[in-house]
Amino acid sequence: MPPFLPSLRRSGAVLLIALLFGMGCKRLEKDLPPAVTEAIKSVQEKHCPDRRLCVFNVQVVMLGANLKLIGELSDTATRNELVAAVKQAAPNFKVEEEIRLLPDETLGGRRFAIVRTAVANMRSQPEHEAELSNQLLMGSLLALLKKERGWYYAQTEDGYLGWLPSGSLEVVTQAGLDAWLAAELVAFNRLDGHVHLEPKTSALPLTALVWGCTLRRLETIEPKAGAGKQKWVKVELPDGRQGFLEAELLSERDKVFLTTPGSAQAVVATAQKFLGVPYLWGGSSPNGFDCSGFTQMVFRLNGVALLRDASQQARQGVAVAPGNDFENLQPGDLLFFGETAGRISHVAISLGGPRFIHASDFVQINSLAENDDDYSAYRRETFQFARRHTTLKTPPAPTGHD
Repeated sequence: MPPFLPSLRRSGAVLLIALLFGMGCKRLEKDLPPAVTEAIKSVQEKHCPDRRLCVFNVQVVMLGANLKLIGELSDTATRNELVAAVKQAAPNFKVEEEIRLLPDETLGGRRFAIVRTAVANMRSQPEHEAELSNQLLMGSLLALLKKERGWYYAQTEDGYLGWLPSGSLEVVTQAGLDAWLAAELVAFNRLDGHVHLEPKTSALPLTALVWGCTLRRLETIEPKAGAGKQKWVKVELPDGRQGFLEAELLSERDKVFLTTPGSAQAVVATAQKFLGVPYLWGGSSPNGFDCSGFTQMVFRLNGVALLRDASQQARQGVAVAPGNDFENLQPGDLLFFGETAGRISHVAISLGGPRFIHASDFVQINSLAENDDDYSAYRRETFQFARRHTTLKTPPAPTGHD
């Protein structure tokens, strides 16, 4: 693991930080020896089988009898292994490299960030017009890799890579990150709301919030005599701004984002709280979900760490034989769909039996049983398999009595 990532761990938290290695390779000359291409591919597959989780950005330039490797990696050992593999594959060439190691040294000691807005949009390229690939809630942690024109290339707590605008982030040092993690952290427990500039609902908002936004609790303000029973909490945002929230809208962070797996029934109950939330490609917040952003959020709230995309989630958990009429499916099982065998394009959460909840147009409930009113023929035709997370607590099977 690169030396700058372990500091994102904290006691009781589940942080799935991946090795930073791969993004692909390019062959720039038609006459490049095939053995070189195979050598690069072999190193990439060893260190970065999933390009969404790692940086391995390498190009090969051939000038006569010279080969130059140009690009970005995040580990000295991998760079050395790559160069050695190419030299072995092309013994008649002089091999040089100009590979930049990430995180970029120009970041100095400020190599971490905390999301400072209610929802931060992560994109595939450093521009607002680029594809939305992910979203992060206020208080989420990031490892920064490089900066370009007011955008940071960063890795999330679950290993996902992408670009975020600097205005969405509070960039910090190791000490700043540690101070945030050591604070009394609370999480917003409603679908949406605001932090106010004063402890009254009529006050101007300081910032918007959605479910799961994390704040620092500063103090509780007891109601004044004759002012009702409403308690307020003074809070601090990751960037130091301070405001006020009704106490009932906040919970201890570890009670919103469980640090140990909850129950399968709780997964279903959480999922149903988001019914009607609109579909948004790349969305993973209560402002809008795509299918895997929805499942990831629901499971995260219940102490189970899923990867970001449906095809990644399809590799997690254990396989379940659904049964001819889906009678073996339990609440909380994940159902995977795709029009082509082996290619997953959609994921849903089972409610038990044939019914399921998913983000499609909006978060809704459908069924795989033809006789049900909410039957989806398309989902029945494209259903591929189911997987179960056995760490979720399930009730014991009913027993008969004389």
